[in-house]
Amino acid sequence: MSLQQSLEALYGLERRRDKLGLEGTRALLGALGDPHAEWASVHVAGTNGKGSVCALVERVLREAGIRTGLFTSPHLVDFRERIRVDGQWADEKRLARRLALVSRLPEGKDRTFFEVCTALAFDDFAAREVEWAVVEVGLGGRLDSTNVVESTLSVITSIGVDHPEVLGRTPRQIAAEKAGIIKPEVPVVSGVAPGEAADVIARAADQQDAPLVLAAERVQAAWLGDGPDGLRCTAEVAPWGRLELACPLHGRHQLANARTALAALSMLTESGVEIGSEAVVEGFARTRWPGRLEACPGEPRLWWDGAHNPDGFAALAGAWREDLGFEPPAVVVLALAQDKDAGAIARLLGPWVTPARVIATQSRNPRALPAGELRARLGAEGLDAQEAPGVAEAVEAALAGAPGGRVLLCGSLVAVAEAMEAFGGAPGEWL
Repeated sequence: MSLQQSLEALYGLERRRDKLGLEGTRALLGALGDPHAEWASVHVAGTNGKGSVCALVERVLREAGIRTGLFTSPHLVDFRERIRVDGQWADEKRLARRLALVSRLPEGKDRTFFEVCTALAFDDFAAREVEWAVVEVGLGGRLDSTNVVESTLSVITSIGVDHPEVLGRTPRQIAAEKAGIIKPEVPVVSGVAPGEAADVIARAADQQDAPLVLAAERVQAAWLGDGPDGLRCTAEVAPWGRLELACPLHGRHQLANARTALAALSMLTESGVEIGSEAVVEGFARTRWPGRLEACPGEPRLWWDGAHNPDGFAALAGAWREDLGFEPPAVVVLALAQDKDAGAIARLLGPWVTPARVIATQSRNPRALPAGELRARLGAEGLDAQEAPGVAEAVEAALAGAPGGRVLLCGSLVAVAEAMEAFGGAPGEWL
């Protein structure tokens, strides 16, 4: 079995609220010698944008000559994508050996899939002598397995409705879960827009005596445009002054992520981390974050994006139409998980994609919404969708039915991964 299959066989894919918590992870890490105590960390939570911010911060730190770890989820094609040191994914044989050890430990019993993933990542970072790790929250924050880290800096990118069955259905409830990563007296950078969610984060920071830095105040950034090579912007931020930046991530929404990443990096310099302006410029230019609003390298008519909640779809629509200047896609292939708000997504999708065809499909994810049910939900919102049983088949039908036009696959990173397997573009050993 592959490493991923072995993990799933041993620990399943639990996502229920009653499976969240920190004690199991702490016990398991203790049995492994507390590897997370051997490196400093930046801990990043948020509904949207946290992966992009993690990728930007890690790449700049790497350019500054720091040995970095990057822990993100989910992976696209290979489990080892989740665990990278200086951009290189983890060694499968070593991970398999450590997984075998975990399965023999008393502390490894009754753990969840993500608890074990987290322990394997932190153990790998220590073994490969990471200096700084950038750690992405898996789900929420307060009860997420990654929240065992004693971070040097906490970052919260944005607040929106996602995973409501676990995190709550209001911005206030969700913000409280995300704010759970704030540690006593540890600075926190917030990219959250003003409103009740931002107020919740401010109160949580105050209760923890944690200095709160608002990214929009710390960094003055201006959009210069988007194009084949991605985002271009200027930014004014201490200690580097005015920077001209280019980053191969598409969409105006990435400006907010860039601002948050710059604020985080600026705060790290205040804590004594040596990061020169050249490292910032080069790090931004060399950042890669696959599966997010990009063209398939083997089939440039095919674009994909992992947007899977209403805020993500709104950002995707704006980036496609206004920032990239594209005509509506000729065909949209849509796959969603069962817990996503298909109605809200359809209402956002409808006006934007007209007169595009829509093909409802489903990924291999056990939590995927069946294609027939997705088609029915789209129909209830006035979208007359077709149906295809699998992602590759849906994309092939879309490309065949759109000669000369662009096809957009969206709604699920798992679906993007399946398209990568079929058409190319998967991230490799190095990022």
